[in-house]
Amino acid sequence: MKLKCVPEDFVVTEVSDRKPAGGVHGLYRLKKASVGTLEALQTLQRSWNLAPTSLNHGGLKDRHAVTSQFVTIRNGPRSDFIHELFSLTYLGQTETAFGAADIVGNQFEIVVRSLSEPDCQRIQSRGPLVQTIGFPNYFDEQRFGSMGASREFIATRWCRKDYEQALWLALAEHNRHDNGAERVQKKILRDLWGEWKQCKQQLDRSHRRSIVTYLVDHPVGFRKAFALLNANLRGLYLSAFQSAVWNRMLAKAICPENQTLVDAHGFSVEVGDCALPFPVPDETTAVRWPELPLPSARCKGLDNDMRNLCNESLSHYEMTLEQMKLSFPRDRWFSRGQRRTVIVPTDLQLTGAVDERYRGRRKVLLSFTLPRGCYATMLIKALTAHRDNQETEIAGESA
Repeated sequence: MKLKCVPEDFVVTEVSDRKPAGGVHGLYRLKKASVGTLEALQTLQRSWNLAPTSLNHGGLKDRHAVTSQFVTIRNGPRSDFIHELFSLTYLGQTETAFGAADIVGNQFEIVVRSLSEPDCQRIQSRGPLVQTIGFPNYFDEQRFGSMGASREFIATRWCRKDYEQALWLALAEHNRHDNGAERVQKKILRDLWGEWKQCKQQLDRSHRRSIVTYLVDHPVGFRKAFALLNANLRGLYLSAFQSAVWNRMLAKAICPENQTLVDAHGFSVEVGDCALPFPVPDETTAVRWPELPLPSARCKGLDNDMRNLCNESLSHYEMTLEQMKLSFPRDRWFSRGQRRTVIVPTDLQLTGAVDERYRGRRKVLLSFTLPRGCYATMLIKALTAHRDNQETEIAGESA
């Protein structure tokens, strides 16, 4: 089975009720392919000489896809912008910056390729059940792109105030998403960590080099050096760790340690740093809690069962809920709120057809809508996977 063979096989359209109604923020539609949201906005920022704080968006959209989303720019140009990988279309003015709360959901059009006829039939037959019962609302692999070869989350070191190791993981550790140039720069840092003058001489001009420049004058000033990392990136590090803990919470809710998913009802899916139990949808796939809190020390008013669930999930990281907090810098923090444990897609449609890219194989075309923050790839797992399922080949994941 193959997913994201070409960007056009994975189309995502952000849905919002926001309409131009006058104000100080320009409202735009960002359409892109084969580029991440932050990369596109950084290019736009340089081209239009914008302050980083003037740009706002609701979420990150997949790099390996054709995506459309809303962006606002305070006092932004009332014009369009065209780049080889993305375009920005001016829609009008709006009073406030666009944020995650403005997203109603996302519409998806996805092609799953290189299927056998039995696989194609099974996927189509499973559709009505998923449409009725739903699927586990895990965070999927795209959320964990910042996790490197050690499988250690940067935020765990940050919470423990181990700023040197947190900085090393962020700047120097190998990551499978790195391109060739990035691998070279990270190897320089690994080889010359602590030899800051030599390191600076060999690094290309970049945000990374500016942090090393600070360390030349403050050789053990790792606390301040870590704070010099891009604030948006540090926010992603927190989201990755919090999402991993939440996934473990849902896994324990679905499959307590004293139980197992029998072969007829489930399988495991490797996501992030954990094998997650994933039940095949049927009438038995009920979860005790309709929602689970996003874990951190900011969680208040939890009953004993929920607090125990949080702490059991955090025990893998040798941490408790009270320790899952930050002391510095305080410009980013763990999110607070509730996340639904099971999601039912809207307007799910599945169509089987001959796969024109792979001779003798079939494809399934899917269209559906999910609430914001949910992963279409998790729905695909619910539709396609089974206990002796073959590996899914994916062209790439978001970093």
